[in-house]
Amino acid sequence: MFKAKLKAAYQDLTQSEKLVADYILEHIDDIKTITSHQLAINTNIGQSTIIRFSQKLGYGSFRELLADLSAIPRQDIYREEIQIHESMNDTNRKIIAQYQDIVEITFQNNKAEIIQQACDMLTRAKKVITFGIGSSNLFCEYLANQLVKMGLLCITSQTPHTIYSLIDQSRKDTVLFLISESGETHEVIKAASIAKERGVPIIAMTRMSKNPLHGYADLLLKTVAFETQTRLNITTMRCSQLYLIDALYLNIMKSNFTKYNKIIARSEVLSDRRQ
Repeated sequence: MFKAKLKAAYQDLTQSEKLVADYILEHIDDIKTITSHQLAINTNIGQSTIIRFSQKLGYGSFRELLADLSAIPRQDIYREEIQIHESMNDTNRKIIAQYQDIVEITFQNNKAEIIQQACDMLTRAKKVITFGIGSSNLFCEYLANQLVKMGLLCITSQTPHTIYSLIDQSRKDTVLFLISESGETHEVIKAASIAKERGVPIIAMTRMSKNPLHGYADLLLKTVAFETQTRLNITTMRCSQLYLIDALYLNIMKSNFTKYNKIIARSEVLSDRRQ
C-alpha cells in the first residue's frame, strides 16, 4: 500500500518530504531495513521530517512504513500508471488494483465512528440538502435518491441559486451535504458560507489534503485521488466517493432494517404501478 498512499498524499507533501519520497522510490530494494536516522543522513534532511512524512502517509511510525515497504513485490506493475501502449489486459488489471487501493485508503482514513456520526446526522435531520458541481453533482443525486428511497427528506439541485435559497431558508434541523473533490469550488464554498451564517450543520466529502472546505465542515469525510502524470487514471478517483455513500446508505439501512425495508418495499410497489 505504500505506493498507493504516496500517490494519495503526494500533492500535500512539502518539498523536503517529496525529496524523501523520491529517494525511497529510487532505492526501494535497499531501504527496507534502514533507520529514520540513516535515511535522514542519506537525504540530508532532518529526522523530524522523515517522521512527519511517515505520518502524512497514514503510518503511526517510520517502522510501520518500512513494514509496508517490505510487502511490496518489486514487479508489481499493476500499481503503476496506465500506459498508452500497454495491453488491454494490463490496463484492466491496473484499474482493479487502483480501485482496491483507493477504497482501502478511504476506509483507513474514515474511521467507523466518523461514518456513524454522519449516519446519525442524516437520520436525525428533518431535511438534507446535497450539493456539488459537475461530476460531484452525480454523486449528490445518487446520495439523495438513496436517502429518499428510505423515507428521508432530501433535496438536491445542480443550480447554485436554488441551493443558496434552500440553505438560506433552513436552520439547525437541516444538514447540508457538500461534495467537492478539490474542496475549492466557488459555488460549494459559497453554499458552505451561507450554511455557517444560518447555523446549518455541514457534512463535507472532499479530498484528504487540506483545502478551504475543511474549515467549514462540522464533519469531514475524506476522499482519495491519485496524482498521475497522465489523465488515464482520472475516473478511478470516483470509487472513493461511491464507497463512502454506499457505506452511509447501508449502515443507515442496518440501523433500523425493518422500518427502512418496509419503506423501500412500498416505494417499489408504487414504482411498479401502471399509470
